[in-house]
Amino acid sequence: MSGLLASPGAAQAATKFVLSGRPVILYQAGATNPDCTAAGEVVLRVIQEPEHGKVTIRRAGFYPTFPDHNVRSACNRRRVPGVQAVYVSQRGYTGMDMVVIEAFWPAGRAVRFTAPIRVM
Repeated sequence: MSGLLASPGAAQAATKFVLSGRPVILYQAGATNPDCTAAGEVVLRVIQEPEHGKVTIRRAGFYPTFPDHNVRSACNRRRVPGVQAVYVSQRGYTGMDMVVIEAFWPAGRAVRFTAPIRVM
Protein backbone atom coordinates (compact mmCIF):
# COMPACT_ATOMS: atom_id res chain seq x y z
CA MET A 1 0.00 0.00 0.00
CA SER A 2 1.29 3.44 -0.86
CA GLY A 3 1.88 6.23 1.64
CA LEU A 4 -0.86 8.84 1.56
CA LEU A 5 -0.63 12.44 2.66
CA ALA A 6 -4.32 13.19 3.06
CA SER A 7 -7.19 11.74 5.06
CA PRO A 8 -10.12 9.87 3.51
CA GLY A 9 -13.46 11.48 2.73
CA ALA A 10 -14.23 15.18 2.55
CA ALA A 11 -11.88 17.57 4.29
CA GLN A 12 -11.90 21.29 4.97
CA ALA A 13 -8.61 23.00 5.60
CA ALA A 14 -7.90 25.88 7.86
CA THR A 15 -8.15 29.15 5.98
CA LYS A 16 -5.04 29.96 3.95
CA PHE A 17 -3.83 33.58 4.16
CA VAL A 18 -2.01 35.11 1.18
CA LEU A 19 -1.08 38.52 -0.18
CA SER A 20 -2.97 39.59 -3.31
CA GLY A 21 -1.29 38.34 -6.48
CA ARG A 22 1.09 36.00 -4.62
CA PRO A 23 1.05 32.19 -4.95
CA VAL A 24 0.07 29.88 -2.09
CA ILE A 25 0.11 26.06 -2.02
CA LEU A 26 -3.42 24.92 -1.19
CA TYR A 27 -2.84 21.19 -1.27
CA GLN A 28 -0.05 18.73 -1.96
CA ALA A 29 -0.06 14.96 -2.07
CA GLY A 30 2.02 12.01 -3.10
CA ALA A 31 1.88 8.23 -3.12
CA THR A 32 5.18 7.15 -1.55
CA ASN A 33 6.89 3.78 -1.21
CA PRO A 34 8.93 2.98 1.94
CA ASP A 35 12.13 3.68 -0.08
CA CYS A 36 10.77 7.19 -0.86
CA THR A 37 10.14 6.51 -4.55
CA ALA A 38 6.76 7.23 -6.13
CA ALA A 39 4.15 4.50 -5.68
CA GLY A 40 2.21 5.77 -8.69
CA GLU A 41 0.75 9.11 -9.67
CA VAL A 42 -1.70 11.15 -7.60
CA VAL A 43 -4.08 13.14 -9.81
CA LEU A 44 -5.59 16.45 -8.65
CA ARG A 45 -8.68 17.94 -10.26
CA VAL A 46 -10.28 21.31 -9.52
CA ILE A 47 -14.00 20.72 -8.88
CA GLN A 48 -14.91 24.32 -8.07
CA GLU A 49 -12.77 27.11 -9.51
CA PRO A 50 -12.08 30.19 -7.40
CA GLU A 51 -14.11 33.31 -8.22
CA HIS A 52 -11.20 35.72 -7.79
CA GLY A 53 -8.11 33.88 -8.94
CA LYS A 54 -6.63 30.86 -10.65
CA VAL A 55 -5.48 27.41 -9.51
CA THR A 56 -2.58 25.64 -11.21
CA ILE A 57 -1.94 21.92 -10.77
CA ARG A 58 1.76 21.06 -11.03
CA ARG A 59 4.08 18.12 -10.44
CA ALA A 60 6.55 19.03 -7.73
CA GLY A 61 8.80 17.43 -5.17
CA PHE A 62 7.96 18.19 -1.55
CA TYR A 63 8.80 17.11 1.98
CA PRO A 64 6.16 14.75 3.40
CA THR A 65 5.08 14.69 7.05
CA PHE A 66 4.62 11.02 7.90
CA PRO A 67 4.25 10.30 11.65
CA ASP A 68 7.33 8.82 13.38
CA HIS A 69 5.73 5.37 13.70
CA ASN A 70 5.17 5.15 9.90
CA VAL A 71 7.85 3.21 8.00
CA ARG A 72 7.90 6.10 5.49
CA SER A 73 8.87 8.68 8.14
CA ALA A 74 12.48 8.48 6.89
CA CYS A 75 11.16 10.16 3.72
CA ASN A 76 10.31 13.30 5.73
CA ARG A 77 13.95 14.41 5.38
CA ARG A 78 13.95 14.39 1.57
CA ARG A 79 11.86 15.56 -1.33
CA VAL A 80 9.47 12.97 -2.71
CA PRO A 81 7.56 13.10 -6.01
CA GLY A 82 4.12 14.62 -5.75
CA VAL A 83 1.57 17.07 -7.04
CA GLN A 84 0.51 20.51 -5.80
CA ALA A 85 -2.48 22.81 -6.26
CA VAL A 86 -1.28 26.44 -6.24
CA TYR A 87 -3.61 29.46 -6.02
CA VAL A 88 -2.93 33.03 -7.19
CA SER A 89 -5.57 35.75 -6.79
CA GLN A 90 -6.41 38.39 -9.36
CA ARG A 91 -4.10 41.37 -8.95
CA GLY A 92 -5.47 43.84 -6.45
CA TYR A 93 -8.23 41.56 -5.16
CA THR A 94 -8.70 41.35 -1.39
CA GLY A 95 -11.31 39.27 0.41
CA MET A 96 -12.37 35.63 0.64
CA ASP A 97 -12.12 33.01 -2.09
CA MET A 98 -12.61 29.24 -2.12
CA VAL A 99 -11.50 26.24 -4.17
CA VAL A 100 -12.71 22.63 -4.12
CA ILE A 101 -10.19 20.00 -5.24
CA GLU A 102 -10.38 16.22 -5.64
CA ALA A 103 -7.33 13.98 -5.30
CA PHE A 104 -7.21 10.47 -6.78
CA TRP A 105 -4.59 7.92 -5.68
CA PRO A 106 -3.21 5.05 -7.79
CA ALA A 107 -5.21 2.42 -5.83
CA GLY A 108 -8.49 4.25 -6.55
CA ARG A 109 -8.94 6.15 -3.31
CA ALA A 110 -10.31 9.70 -3.62
CA VAL A 111 -10.48 12.74 -1.35
CA ARG A 112 -12.45 15.96 -1.83
CA PHE A 113 -10.81 18.99 -0.25
CA THR A 114 -12.29 22.46 0.32
CA ALA A 115 -9.75 25.28 0.61
CA PRO A 116 -10.97 28.65 1.96
CA ILE A 117 -8.55 31.47 1.12
CA ARG A 118 -8.24 34.94 2.69
CA VAL A 119 -6.56 37.29 0.22
CA MET A 120 -5.01 40.38 1.82
